[in-house]
Amino acid sequence: MEGPADLVFTGGTVFTGDGLARAVAVRGGVVTAVGGDEVARGWTGPGTRVVSLRGRMAAPGLHDAHTHLLGGALAEDALDLRDARTDDDLARAVAGRLAARGEDAWVLGRGWDADLFPGGAWPSRAALDAVAPRTPVLLRRRDGHAALANAAALRLAGVTRDTPDPPGGRLLRLPGGEPSGILLEDPALELVSKRVPSPTLDEQVRALERVLPRLAALGITSVQDDPSFDEALAPAEAYARLHDAGRLTARVLLWRRLERPLEALEHDERALRGRGVPRDLLWFGLLKGYLDGSLGSRTALMEDPYHDDPCHTGVPLLDPETATARVLVAHRAGRQVGLHAIGDLALARALDAYEAAAREAGPASLRAARHRIEHAQVFRPGDLERLARLGVVASVQPIHLASDLRIAEARLGRARCAHAYPWRDLVDQGALVAAGTDYPVEPLDPLPNLACAVTRRSPRERDLPAFFPGQALTPLEALAAYTLGSARAAHREAWLGRLAPGYAADLVVFSSDLLATPPVEWPGARAAMTVTGGRVVFEAS
Repeated sequence: MEGPADLVFTGGTVFTGDGLARAVAVRGGVVTAVGGDEVARGWTGPGTRVVSLRGRMAAPGLHDAHTHLLGGALAEDALDLRDARTDDDLARAVAGRLAARGEDAWVLGRGWDADLFPGGAWPSRAALDAVAPRTPVLLRRRDGHAALANAAALRLAGVTRDTPDPPGGRLLRLPGGEPSGILLEDPALELVSKRVPSPTLDEQVRALERVLPRLAALGITSVQDDPSFDEALAPAEAYARLHDAGRLTARVLLWRRLERPLEALEHDERALRGRGVPRDLLWFGLLKGYLDGSLGSRTALMEDPYHDDPCHTGVPLLDPETATARVLVAHRAGRQVGLHAIGDLALARALDAYEAAAREAGPASLRAARHRIEHAQVFRPGDLERLARLGVVASVQPIHLASDLRIAEARLGRARCAHAYPWRDLVDQGALVAAGTDYPVEPLDPLPNLACAVTRRSPRERDLPAFFPGQALTPLEALAAYTLGSARAAHREAWLGRLAPGYAADLVVFSSDLLATPPVEWPGARAAMTVTGGRVVFEAS
């Protein structure tokens, strides 16, 4: 021992990422010792701050493996439409925004869910047209895979009855062929959204300044941010500015689009390193591609038709040949790939693409790459074992099950539900599982997410029964997925995701001992303290 610790945590439960202890010591931004109460005695000196856990639990800092952090932060100024239940609710929200801010700027919103509308019908733009005849309006569904545009927005975008469906997208139409305003998937949404003014760099920085303290207050010390939906964003520069100002309080792994030229990616990386931002705080990682949409919008790509729409199997966003070609290019260049796949056919196609890389470069090369499937919600029989065998990461968001509980059986039918959200089977097969929220589709709060992983119930709607409860994770497995699992999915498990000597001193102290608390009560817990790199970035008053 070269000197006393800066921080010592003792007197409670310490989840290390793969085991339990009683105390942890931190010095110089790294963990120096983990063990029993003797650790606290041996590492405490005159300048040591001793944090008494008082029976609470400490754990590695939580690591959200799938967010759209910058985009979500920017969207927080948009209308929150989660409580909308009718077309008139949408119209009232738009009218209120117009009254408050005038008619000159776009009205943007997010959060409506057609399954909560009468008869589960798509909303109509007629009510929007009545309250906003001249102002363009674009309101995204909760999952972001569908949107409602009013007539003014469609006119501005030049979308008419003669506009064809773009590849990978659909324009729903009224009788006679006029666009109804419902746009399905990004290629259709982009016909309108590209007309929305892009946020300035200063606006991006301010948005991150608002959301980063919230991460700290939730115990999140690492986050993976997918800004690939908007090429106009400058996330690396925005985060670098926050680092320069000493306000970057979480580690950030930035994703980029799979189809982006490798030369452009290399340029971005050189520019970021040239800014002097430490690689352990901000770095580029996964290349993201989309194979399908979402279950709620019925755009997830299914092998068989939807149970509640027998004429429809979803929307393919990328044909199998193109997907495989792009995966091979990235794999040859040593780049990690993540493919968005929710439906069982999309997931099978993702595995086909990764299997092609294994045939070309060898199974060991594929396992080392740790390519990922983002969401991994519905499997065909046999594909779960294939995912584990190939070493593909299942990047899951358990809280999505809470949002899908009311619709999953209607969409899939009972038989397919047995192969949906199969977290227990993934772990039992030895698959690497990483957990996240998909913010802003779901709130950033990790505790309802963890509770859903363990209970298979909705923390928001307690009246709903557990969904195939045999697929639940144990409390330790859920915590591991949110810490070490996410670090492994980011190729950072050598120094991140554990509380062990030599590891980064990223940790959270919860307001209670989660392992001594019924998981159904976890959403009521909070972070009491958050530490990133040995620096206390949040402490509850």
